[in-house]
Amino acid sequence: MATLQSVYHPDGRPFPPVFLYGPPGTGKSHVLRAVSALIETGCAPERRRVELIRAQGDPPRFPDLSRLVSEDDTCERDLCGVALDDAHELNAEEQLHLWNLSNKLTRTGSPLIVAARTAPDEAFVEDPHLQSRITAGLVFRLEPPEDNVRVVILDKIARDRNIRLARDVGNYLVTRKSRNVKELENILEILDSTSLQLKRRITIPLVKSLEKEGII
Repeated sequence: MATLQSVYHPDGRPFPPVFLYGPPGTGKSHVLRAVSALIETGCAPERRRVELIRAQGDPPRFPDLSRLVSEDDTCERDLCGVALDDAHELNAEEQLHLWNLSNKLTRTGSPLIVAARTAPDEAFVEDPHLQSRITAGLVFRLEPPEDNVRVVILDKIARDRNIRLARDVGNYLVTRKSRNVKELENILEILDSTSLQLKRRITIPLVKSLEKEGII
């Protein structure tokens, strides 16, 4: 984020594209939203909006992507950037849409921020032009955090939601339950709702009882 903050400041230069990639639970979506918010603060008031596009349905598809490409004046009228999540799910036609959208954004000096589980050469294996366009900007690989960092993240999530989470419980969840931050967040929600329902503190015995019942 420090690097991106140094790049995305309103000095009149065109914003370069950004590609974030890494396995699930590394915070790609969080960084995507944070970069979008950063870009919006530097845009003109009449165009202060970064549109977030995510995969929808099963199989996952991107109707918002094709909509943006078909709306000729949307990028020029009110968008100051586009953020695309789950880019590894794009099919060949949608990759072509992304290429066309990238061209539209380039003409207006607006950035394209993309997140995927795989690197650009794997995500866009059949489209070398799109690979070249994306890698001309900033490419970051996000690594899974170490256990001690996961404990800190889980504690922060708990404090933000006014959930009392003892350090030993956080350590137990990280080392015994999951190393995926999203999964840990879901477990925390279950623990919080169970704690309120039973009027019990969140403790390791409570966690183990839910494990035994197959709830977490």
